[in-house]
Amino acid sequence: MIVDELRQLKDRHDAMPEADDEVVARARARLLAHLSAPRPRAGGSRPRVFARPPGPRARPRLGWVAGLGAAALAVVLVAVITITAREGSPPVQAQPPATPLRLGPVASAEDLAGNAAALAAAAPDPVPEPGQWAYVKSRNVLQQSKTRTRTHELWRRADEKQFAYLEDGELEVVDGSEFEVTYPYLLSLPTDPAALLASVYAEVDAQHARRQEERRGGRATVPPLTQEQRHTYAFQHIVQGMRDAVLPRTLRAAMYGALAKIPGVRYEARATDLARRPGVTLYRVHEGYLRDEIFVDPETYEYLGYRTIVVRDFEQPGAYYSVKKGQLLGWGSVIASGVVDRPGLRP
Repeated sequence: MIVDELRQLKDRHDAMPEADDEVVARARARLLAHLSAPRPRAGGSRPRVFARPPGPRARPRLGWVAGLGAAALAVVLVAVITITAREGSPPVQAQPPATPLRLGPVASAEDLAGNAAALAAAAPDPVPEPGQWAYVKSRNVLQQSKTRTRTHELWRRADEKQFAYLEDGELEVVDGSEFEVTYPYLLSLPTDPAALLASVYAEVDAQHARRQEERRGGRATVPPLTQEQRHTYAFQHIVQGMRDAVLPRTLRAAMYGALAKIPGVRYEARATDLARRPGVTLYRVHEGYLRDEIFVDPETYEYLGYRTIVVRDFEQPGAYYSVKKGQLLGWGSVIASGVVDRPGLRP
């Protein structure tokens, strides 16, 4: 199948002659050797890996092996095209296979973001077209409950012109958007973590300025944001953007990197999400009482879900707002996701 795909691709370029059978055979052998060879890790260390329990889990769009396979296929393709580019030209030595992708051990938020970025660079996925739909199936804890959950299926157009959901088994399509962090905004974000975080801080400041303008002239005033509030809102803004969207790996890795740069963000090596899947978390405790976190698959670096939980009793004087330690304010897991061409379809 690999040889057929190489030949089909080459046939589309009318300037390329047919590959020699011997060249193709050598290319196939190099590819198989690349995929089956053991992959030592730098310094003898191994990335943190957790066993998976039985049961349903989200289907990763492309895992470790697929990423390496794509990279190896690209190396073989370049070698074949280089050798057969000009008929009658002097023989060209085939380039040796690329060094296998090496991921380092994960002990911090920065390490996680770095590995996710390396995988994304090795096998980037396409950006959803404006007329396509992101499909997300999620499981969420019902408000004020730790045991009762609800499964929800959502379809969302990448241009935010419509969204859809199931109501009593019937597909409901609604014009417009109900999402504060929109798809066009998300897809416009830079994929450099520092630049992405700067854009998010700018958006947080702009939203606060709009609130101040809306209140101007009335009795109520909106005080300036403290640095702690800016960090809190930046973290929540990024996390909210991940919840109901299917994002390209490069963008998601940049989001991990941006989160890692926010003061107070920590990494936890062992966690279990709502779907009982083992994972790791990036988290931040806001104002000393509210823990916001996302769950990440430790092998594929896919986003698994989020949780917001109170870690200390808190009461805000004069605001009629109080919460108790252990109280869940939100918990959800992504069960399945993908990009489809119309609402009602599933990947």
